[in-house]
Amino acid sequence: MAVPRAQNFDGYTARRQPGFRQAAWNAVAKSAPDGYLLTMLTGAFSARAAVAKSLPYDPIRDFAFVSLVSGYPMVVATAPNSPINSFADLIARAKAAPFSVTYGMNLPGSVHHLTGELINVEAGTSLRGIPYRGNTQIVQDLLGGRLDIMIETGTIAFAQINGGTLRGLAVSSRKRFALEPDIPAIAETLPGFEVMSWLGLAAPGGTSRAIVDRLNWEVREILKLPDIRDKLAIVGNIPMPSTPEQMHDHIEQDAARWSRIVDLKGIEKY
Repeated sequence: MAVPRAQNFDGYTARRQPGFRQAAWNAVAKSAPDGYLLTMLTGAFSARAAVAKSLPYDPIRDFAFVSLVSGYPMVVATAPNSPINSFADLIARAKAAPFSVTYGMNLPGSVHHLTGELINVEAGTSLRGIPYRGNTQIVQDLLGGRLDIMIETGTIAFAQINGGTLRGLAVSSRKRFALEPDIPAIAETLPGFEVMSWLGLAAPGGTSRAIVDRLNWEVREILKLPDIRDKLAIVGNIPMPSTPEQMHDHIEQDAARWSRIVDLKGIEKY
């Protein structure tokens, strides 16, 4: 197999730090806790906490968590004509030829990358992550035979799978995802495996409990609306409202899981 074009981790990492999101989160963390400035956190928030050498904010103490909003799995996908027939087949091939099976992913330290390394830890494989600047080039290299698989968010991958551009091998939810029940779960091959990326609303740390509770109520009511649920489904999301405490615990557990993977795999922090 030809070597994919994007393969320089060190140079890529140095050029592609996620500064815009970090700056936005820092702005909210440092803002007045009056309930008027909020931020939508993503699964990248806890991944960033795990891979950052330092952050200008504390990812727990500097935010008042309101509610999780929605969730979606990561997807392992391949080209429609790929000889890899299933996720179990992928694992077998990866074990038979260590470091030879490649996966396209977003930047190093992303949820995409860490999901691939979690698969390696749980399956005892050596899938080799290749970082790219975006989904378009990954798909081109996948279809061109320069990559074996890709790991992408369901929000992007489902549309490409349903359109016939990609073939889904597995989703990272604990069981088959409600919106795409024909795609097997990774847990069917690796029992207990689960990664759910997410969106969640947060306010500056120190926001009063009365404001947090009112915002939480509003989120829950909005997520009951059929048209909102339909619009979320179109982009591969399911509603996932929570209490503020549940969101806090979810982020802490998410960050701890990714920190474990960073340490086990010796992923360089940046």
